[in-house]
Amino acid sequence: MRARFVCLSLILAAGLLLSACTGPSQPESTPAPPTATPAPSPAPAPEPTPSYEPVSLDDWLANMPENAPSFSYAPGKLNVDEDVNWPETVQLKIFYWPGTLEEAAQTYNVPWETFQAMNPDPEKSDFSGGYYLLCLDEAYVLPEIEMEDVTIETPWVAFTRTETVDTYTVPAALDEQAAAALAASYDFLYEHYGMHIGIDPSEYQEEEGYYISTEGALYTHYSDLEQYLGNIFSADWCGKTLSGPLPTDGSWTFGTYYQGPDDSIVFGMSDRGGNISHCGTVYTQPELQPDGSLLFWQLSLNIESEDFQGWGQDIVYTPDTAYISPVRLVPTETGWRVDELSLPA
Repeated sequence: MRARFVCLSLILAAGLLLSACTGPSQPESTPAPPTATPAPSPAPAPEPTPSYEPVSLDDWLANMPENAPSFSYAPGKLNVDEDVNWPETVQLKIFYWPGTLEEAAQTYNVPWETFQAMNPDPEKSDFSGGYYLLCLDEAYVLPEIEMEDVTIETPWVAFTRTETVDTYTVPAALDEQAAAALAASYDFLYEHYGMHIGIDPSEYQEEEGYYISTEGALYTHYSDLEQYLGNIFSADWCGKTLSGPLPTDGSWTFGTYYQGPDDSIVFGMSDRGGNISHCGTVYTQPELQPDGSLLFWQLSLNIESEDFQGWGQDIVYTPDTAYISPVRLVPTETGWRVDELSLPA
């Protein structure tokens, strides 16, 4: 069983402290990071959303396709990878920012003069116009929160490169259904939409240039995949990932899933490598937002020191950088859905 540690903690300063699902949480006795919102620019106050009754895990699973994962829970612990020390402080950074520098400073509640001093020569992308490696805090103390291990099992999957049992460590403040949705979201990103794009096993259609999932895959029918993803991700997220009927003019694109002949799942396959310097992940405490969503922060721990020589060198390293990214869950009548999430940088 492969365990992926998705543990994090980062208590936000004034303005956007979230209340955990089970009730308001108190700030940790650690320096607070900049207050942040996922929006790249200031937005008007969100409209109040309807309040929904909590949904049980069984009721949530009842909306799944016939083949549905099972979930189990166990106490988790805040952790980093083996051969890594817990850091006293880290540099808190945005790995990539798509907007302007002024928007980044305002979004993360960092005074403009302070932001400029920490980023005197920001690295700008030659392709998108955004910025890489923007510093938000030069000596940030990682807070610690209670964690929970959520194990997801998909025993019908028959493909050696796809794990049928995976464990993800998430904030313990999430209720069972929210924790299961988050674990399932990470699982889909790791297995089918992040490190690897594709639902295998599959057959390559040489003339068309795409793949179709075959028996032994997570799902082989597009309608099942649509039902599954719609039960763990928000409608907005699904709209970017599921592209509906395959275009008849051959204009399909990589990075999304299509409904092919006989309700098949059609996609272009690709893979990417991981960041060798990544060595752990930490969360902030989930907090309730005015719009009814739950917001918290994923902190991806990395080693940027020039002394880093890779792993297996009998050297104990200490992370020096944490990349911040938002995790947001939105409420629906049938349970929490993941609206914002990315794999650790």
